Amino acid sequence: MIRKADLLVAIVIPYLSAHQPARRGGPCSPMIDYAQGNIAEAFNSMLRTDYISLNDAGKLNLLSRYYVDYFGLLPEVLSDTDQLIVGRRGTGKTTLLYRALVACMESWSKEHPENVAPQARTLGIYVDLSKCQYIDDVADGDFTAFEHAFVTEVCDAIADQLTRFWPGLMQEPGYFARLFKAAESNQIAEVRNVLDRIGQLLREGMPRVVDKSAPIQAKDVASSTQTRAAELGGSLSGDASIAAKLSEGKSNSQSAERSYSVRTSYRLTVLDVLRILGDLREKAQLSATYLFIDEFSALSTDLQRRFSTLLKKLLGSHSGVFIKLCAITDKYTLGSSIILQRDLFELSLDLDAFVERSHSLNEAMDGLRAYSSEIVRSRLEAYGCPPPGEILDEPDETYGLLSRSAMGVPRTLGIVLKQAWNRSRQGNGRKIRKSDIAYGVRYASTAYANQLLGAARDGVAIPAFHADIWNALLTRAQHERAKVPDVAASHFLILARSEQMLSMLNMFFLIHLLTKGRTTKKERSTRSLYCFDFGICEENNLGFATDKNVIRQQRFAYDDALSRFEKYFGVTAEATFRCPQCGTVYTESELVVAGMQLTFCPRDKADLVGQAVVVSGAQYTEEETKIIGTIRSATREDHVFARQIADDVGCYVQKVAKFGEKLDRGGFARRESDEDEGKLFYYGES
Repeated sequence: MIRKADLLVAIVIPYLSAHQPARRGGPCSPMIDYAQGNIAEAFNSMLRTDYISLNDAGKLNLLSRYYVDYFGLLPEVLSDTDQLIVGRRGTGKTTLLYRALVACMESWSKEHPENVAPQARTLGIYVDLSKCQYIDDVADGDFTAFEHAFVTEVCDAIADQLTRFWPGLMQEPGYFARLFKAAESNQIAEVRNVLDRIGQLLREGMPRVVDKSAPIQAKDVASSTQTRAAELGGSLSGDASIAAKLSEGKSNSQSAERSYSVRTSYRLTVLDVLRILGDLREKAQLSATYLFIDEFSALSTDLQRRFSTLLKKLLGSHSGVFIKLCAITDKYTLGSSIILQRDLFELSLDLDAFVERSHSLNEAMDGLRAYSSEIVRSRLEAYGCPPPGEILDEPDETYGLLSRSAMGVPRTLGIVLKQAWNRSRQGNGRKIRKSDIAYGVRYASTAYANQLLGAARDGVAIPAFHADIWNALLTRAQHERAKVPDVAASHFLILARSEQMLSMLNMFFLIHLLTKGRTTKKERSTRSLYCFDFGICEENNLGFATDKNVIRQQRFAYDDALSRFEKYFGVTAEATFRCPQCGTVYTESELVVAGMQLTFCPRDKADLVGQAVVVSGAQYTEEETKIIGTIRSATREDHVFARQIADDVGCYVQKVAKFGEKLDRGGFARRESDEDEGKLFYYGES
C-alpha cells in the first residue's frame, strides 16, 4: 500500500527538481528547455532592430541593456556634430541610432549625470526614410512637394516623440506636469501651444503662394435702348395751320462683371521645421535636438540627390539641430551640395575601419572575437537566458567561428545562431554543438551567394558579369590552394583601381574589405586586402589564415584575374554582349558578319544581352536587389516565405510582400499560396 507521504514525495520532488534554477556550468542543465523561447527571441533580436516599436518603452529599455558599444561610437553620435554613419547592411547602424535615441530619452531624467553624453534635456527625433510613403509618391521634378513631404514626416516624428516623452501633453494634468518643477509649470502650456502649432501646420500649412486663378465665373452685361417718336397735327379753320413734332432719342449702356477665386497653396518647408524646433528649444529649455535619419539608401538615386538639397538647409543652421544620417556603404550619393568632412563627418561601422583602428590584422581578429562573445553574452543575459556555457557546447571555439563568419556584421551573427539553435533542437543534445554552428555558417554563406547569383541572373537586378567576377576570383583561389595545399588561400590583394569591380561582392558579404594600402613582398604598389567569406572558405576548402607573411605573397595578387572585366567599368570603344546560356562575352566587332551585326549567340542561338553599361540595375535599391536575388535563386520546392527572405536580407516583411507582388506582375518572380501555412511563398520564374 502506497502511503500519502510517499506519494507526495514521488510527485513533488521531481517537479521541484525540474523547476529549480539551473546550476551554473552544468553539462546538461534542464533550464535550457524552459528558456527555449527566450533563447530564440535573443537570437532573433540580432536580425533587425527596427522591428522594435518606438512606443514600446520596455523593449527600448531592453535594447539599452544589451547594446554593446565595443567600438566606442555612441559618445561620438551623441555629440553636437553633423554626421554620416555608413556601413554595410547589418553592421548595426539602426541599433546605434536606437541606442542614441534611448540616451536622449534618459537625458530628461533628474538623475542624468552631467558628464555623460548627451547633455541634459536633449531631444531626439527618429525618421525612417524607408517608411516615408509620401516621399515615394511625389512626382519627379516637383521639388516643392518633395520638401513638403519630407518636412511633414519630420513634423509627425516631432509630435510623436514629444507625446512619447511627455504623455501629459495629451492629458490633464499628466506626467509632464510632474516632470518639471512647480515654478516651471507655465512652460507646459507653452510647449502644448507649440504642439498645437504643429498640428495646425500639418492641417493647413503656412501660406506660401497667393495668386489669382483662372476665372470660374464670368458675366458680361450689355444693354441698348433706342426710342423714336413722331407727332403730326393740324387744324382747319379760317386759317389753315399745320404743326409737326418729331423727336428721336438713343442711349447705349454696357457693363462687364467678372469674379475670381483666390487659390492659396500651402507648403511646409525646412525653415518651418527649424522654426518649430527653435521654439521648442527656447520654451522647453532644450540643450540640442538630434535628428536621426535612417535608411537614406532606401531612396532612389534621384530622390537622394533631391534630399541632399534639403539636407544642406539643415546643416549648420545654428539652431541647435544636428543631423545623424545613416547610409549603406557605396550606396548613397550626396550630390555636389554636401562635402564630407566639412558639412558631414563620416563615421564608419565597416570592417576596414575597425582594422585600421587596430594595430594589426591579428589584433583586429581578436577584437572581433571579443565583440562577438560580448554580443552573445549580453543578449542572453538581457533576455533572461542561461549563461553561454549552458547553451554553447564549446564557447571559446564557438566564438572564434562566429567572429570569422560575421566579420563585424551582427546580423550575420544572428542568422548563424538562429539556424544553429534550430538545428540543435532537432537532435538529442541540449546544447549548440560545433556542428550546429558549422551548419549555420554554411546557411548564411549560401544565402548570400544565392542573393548575388539570383540578382545577376539574366541581368535583372545587377549586370550578369558580377557573377562571372565572383567565379573568376573563386576559381583563382582554388587554383592557388591546389598548388600549395598546406597554405590557406582565404585572402587576396588587388590594386586600388580594381576596387569598384568588387563593391557588389562586398555588398553581398561574399568578400570582406579588410584594409587598404597593403603591399606584397615583391612590389611596392599599394593594394587593398580582401578575404573570402568564412563559409565560402570552409565550403571550398580554402582554409583561413591571418599570418601577414602568408597573405602578402605575390601569388595572392589577383589583378590579372580581374583584368578582363575592366572594360565593363571604364570607357570602352565597343559595346559588349553576353550569352545568358553559355556565358560567352562578345565585342560588337566580333558580331559583325557580312556587314550586319548578329543579335544572337553563334554557338547556341540564344539572344544576347547587352553589358556595356554598368548601371543597368540602378533602378533597384540595395534592399530590393537582395530581395530579387533571394527570390530568383529559390525554386518552387524550396517554399521560401516572406519572413525568411526578410530575415536573410534584413528588411521588413511588408517590404518583401509588396515588392514581391511587383516582381510577380512584371514576370520576374512568382508567388503561390501554401495550402498548409496559408501564406504566400516566392520563387524564380522556372
